[in-house]
Amino acid sequence: MNDVKPSGRKPVILVVEDQPDERFLAATLLEETGFTVIEAETAEKALAILNDRADEVSVVFSDVRTPGPIGGFELARIIGVTWPRVRVLLTSGDAGDQPSDLRVSATFIPKPWRAEDILAWVEQAAGRPDRGPSVIGPGGKIISREMET
Repeated sequence: MNDVKPSGRKPVILVVEDQPDERFLAATLLEETGFTVIEAETAEKALAILNDRADEVSVVFSDVRTPGPIGGFELARIIGVTWPRVRVLLTSGDAGDQPSDLRVSATFIPKPWRAEDILAWVEQAAGRPDRGPSVIGPGGKIISREMET
């Protein structure tokens, strides 16, 4: 597997969201910025896509709450073990979903998120080595878990 991206090509982003309007918003935002986007309604569909196309996917942007037996946190754990080079950005509007729930390398951003924060993170994540769990804070700044305490 070759991690080198051809020059001039944006990374492929897998958007996992069961709400069609929110999935459309995220996919449109990323596509209009030049990314190639693959969409999935469930974590199970996302895993099937990754099984076939993980060598193409750089980032998975997923809601924490997805229908079916696998949620976003579990999806992030599976990706971290199976495809460790794929970066994961989780989002949730549920106050019960906290960044402290991250036990794997992933980044958490609460809903409602700002387009510029998502774009900045995806650009950075597509080209950076993993630095462990983190949270996107005010102004799009990436905050490490150690700094949250």
